[in-house]
Amino acid sequence: MLLIVSLAACACGRSPRTTELQQATAQFPAAVERAVAFRFAGRRAADVRVYELPTLDEIDWRFDTPALLAERVLGFAPDDDQVYVLAPKGQLYALDLATGRARQADTGVVRAGLGPTGTALVAGATGRIAAVSGRRVVPVGRVAGGDIEFLWGTAGGRVVVVLHNADGRRLVTITGGKVGEGRPLPDGPLAVGPWGDVAAVATDSGVLVADILRGTDHRWVRLRDPVTALAFSASGHRLFAATAAPSLAVIDRFELDVLARIALDAPVFALRPDPWGRFLLGRAAEGLVAIEPAAGRARAFAGEWDEDLPAAAADGTVLARRGSDVLALRPADLAPAGQVAGAAGDRWLVARWDPRRPALQLAASEAAPAPATSAGATGGGRTIYVQVSSTSNAQWADGLARDLQLAGVQASVLSPTRADEMYRVVVGPYGSREEAESIGRKLGMPYWIFTRDSTVTRP
Repeated sequence: MLLIVSLAACACGRSPRTTELQQATAQFPAAVERAVAFRFAGRRAADVRVYELPTLDEIDWRFDTPALLAERVLGFAPDDDQVYVLAPKGQLYALDLATGRARQADTGVVRAGLGPTGTALVAGATGRIAAVSGRRVVPVGRVAGGDIEFLWGTAGGRVVVVLHNADGRRLVTITGGKVGEGRPLPDGPLAVGPWGDVAAVATDSGVLVADILRGTDHRWVRLRDPVTALAFSASGHRLFAATAAPSLAVIDRFELDVLARIALDAPVFALRPDPWGRFLLGRAAEGLVAIEPAAGRARAFAGEWDEDLPAAAADGTVLARRGSDVLALRPADLAPAGQVAGAAGDRWLVARWDPRRPALQLAASEAAPAPATSAGATGGGRTIYVQVSSTSNAQWADGLARDLQLAGVQASVLSPTRADEMYRVVVGPYGSREEAESIGRKLGMPYWIFTRDSTVTRP
């Protein structure tokens, strides 16, 4: 059983636990990911459901989320196997795909975003900015002087905030807990690069491009017609500007040269990049448009625009609302390949994910320790455990033990009994070394047999 594969997915954030488990999994084959669509209840609380694309056939994968109601889906953090969801009353939930359970990560959230590394960022009504790291909410800083319009993280740990008040917009960066002074931005359609290093604002004569990392670098892209919508490509190398012409200007993000112009049938007022790089989806006055920048063409199709849909999946499928239904459209001709009736009122997310029941859950029954003789003690008062980790960080150890417990594995933390001893994450106890060895082999992760004369178990 490849228990360790799911454990690595459970780990939240870039903690030492994530690094250790990822190193340990290098010897195991990677999971097979498929294009899937997650459905979150948008009107009446219900369990999350998952569908295979492009057919939209429901996958028999049980989620234990009966009270989850989604107002907005922030996105999928693949390194941690987490989906972040914002509920109507400002609660942020983290759905752990390895266990099928959701936990409340924060409350009082008025604005939230997901950075390029999968870290969830939240803002409170008082301007408090925090990052969700594992099971902790880590303060980042506090901003004042306007409503938070935009919140984004960067690969380098910065947080980008766009504030708006009666005097206009300001772009503020938070680095190492220090809030920058901010700089003005004009009103107009706004786009921020996928790595949080550049921002672009549309005007009636072109595009203002602000280098966030340098702080003072502003450049202009002059265009003949007013700009109606902006978006960066998923790689960050291209900036797309829809104009009233109607057309789409493809701009080199670094040189700011206009590389191509794609004719459109009607003006586009919102753009959404495809994370996989094939489509650029747009909202027109009537209906939707799928633009293929590489092919230089655009195709109109029927559907409604919302924060979550339309969306393009890894296999090219386009998921869209149409009336009261949700449809999966084939990339070749945008014809329906699947349909879920009555699902338009729910929230959707497309992702690459292995929908097979994780090995963590499959291994739970086999890894459950057998009753130990004499309360787990062997001759001489010794107790035998399967040790899976040791660390000097008590919080880290508790987190790993909880991940195992969620999978049905009887894990606990043994506190140090000497100054030079570590916190040990163990499974057991067992009545014999043979029993412990048998369970250790079934875990599918590195382990040691640990024997202790006296045991102190942390709750």
